[in-house]
Amino acid sequence: MKNFKFSSSANGKVFRNGLYSTAILAAAIVLAVLINLLVGAIPKKYTEFDLSAAKMYTLGDSSRQLMQSLDQDVTVYYLCETGSEDAIITKLLDHYADESGHFHWEQKDPALYPTFAAQYGAENASTGSLIVVSGENSEVLNAAELYEYDYSDYYTTGAANVTFGGEKQISSAIYKLTAAAESHAYYTTNHGEQALTSSLTEALKAQNIDAQPLDLLTGTIPEDCDLLIISDPASDFAADGLVDEIAQLQAYLENGGKVLLTTSGYTETPNLDAVMAQFGFAREPGLVVEGDAGHALYGYPYSLFPDYAAADESTALDGVNQSTHVMLSVAQGITITETDDVTAEPLLYTTEDAYSKQDFDASSSSAKEAGDTDGPFSLAVWARNDSTGAEVIWIGCPNMDNEQVYQSIPGNLTFLQGCAASLVGQSLLIDTKALEAAPITVPASASMTLGMVFVFVLPAAVLIAGAVVVLLRRRR
Repeated sequence: MKNFKFSSSANGKVFRNGLYSTAILAAAIVLAVLINLLVGAIPKKYTEFDLSAAKMYTLGDSSRQLMQSLDQDVTVYYLCETGSEDAIITKLLDHYADESGHFHWEQKDPALYPTFAAQYGAENASTGSLIVVSGENSEVLNAAELYEYDYSDYYTTGAANVTFGGEKQISSAIYKLTAAAESHAYYTTNHGEQALTSSLTEALKAQNIDAQPLDLLTGTIPEDCDLLIISDPASDFAADGLVDEIAQLQAYLENGGKVLLTTSGYTETPNLDAVMAQFGFAREPGLVVEGDAGHALYGYPYSLFPDYAAADESTALDGVNQSTHVMLSVAQGITITETDDVTAEPLLYTTEDAYSKQDFDASSSSAKEAGDTDGPFSLAVWARNDSTGAEVIWIGCPNMDNEQVYQSIPGNLTFLQGCAASLVGQSLLIDTKALEAAPITVPASASMTLGMVFVFVLPAAVLIAGAVVVLLRRRR
């Protein structure tokens, strides 16, 4: 039997190879750690991608604009037990922090800091709530406010629709604490007006606009009224008698007041119309029918999808997503006449194929007839008295503020919100979106294909690759 002895040179070679392999492995580990630390230091907006259909983890344009203009420190405290964090909220707060060095957030575990929330008057806040703090001021967002629950289909589906409204709540709180002083809006109630929907009042609240009812028969327009809303009055304002409402309105406008007016083509309001005439506005007789099928709801030519105007003077469309439709049903055109000391322009208008149906009550057809007026028509208009500073926006549609319409046409709400915000002098529009995480649906054919790939193809490929490597090594 022969004894094989390894030379010292062979032992040295093995040692050097082992040392070299160890060094390479150590260098690779160090490099991996450094790359991990470097990537971790990069803002998450550059390293994480939102693939959700509803963009649950992405800040809206208005929120980014708000953060980029932030010049005060804002801290958000997330009241949540360690290990029970909501990933949607934590990632959203990370995105806020990525947009501004003035924004920071911390998690406070109520079990570890049981009295922390009390210093902000939030001792009753539930787990999952947020406390937004700027200087000496704070705003508490209860956990229940961050998600919105719709039980309208509960009895048919057995489940509630849940949408995430956290971004709206957080941005609104930051806006209130840092940017916008509270504005006061009043909406008249004693002419059979349509009550403001809860969606619109919530949108105004997000802009820090407090909306309160006003009965002109028992009170006058308050001195702190930044905006007067007249929503589809069923009767005209009184110009004589015990209460001269028109005189009140005139005095308010002469002092630089702001008015948002919506009217119906079925209701005549000559006194209100006379006030609007001072801004160069007048009703176009009849109801507008859209002749372009692409600008009307299918089968309903009285339900119009107008185009946004290129407003030069008004800021009502600033921040409004003009890629979304607004819908005006049974709308009336509004004409604009050049008037001294008044700047006026349209906000929404129809196509040239539209026409105004004059005898809409008697006619059973929406087809154009003799006497109908050719378009295009302005459906929403803005004007400013350059001497007094008074501004008005007139929308010739009685039902633009409608909860059912908002479900399918959210652009209506955003447009009204933009009108109100511009009239009180705000330049930033807080996004009112509430996001629903839609389930990912994979077609059956795609599901079968993916199953075959992951169950059979990929394992087979790995086995074949391993066999090839083994054979090649044996040949050496």
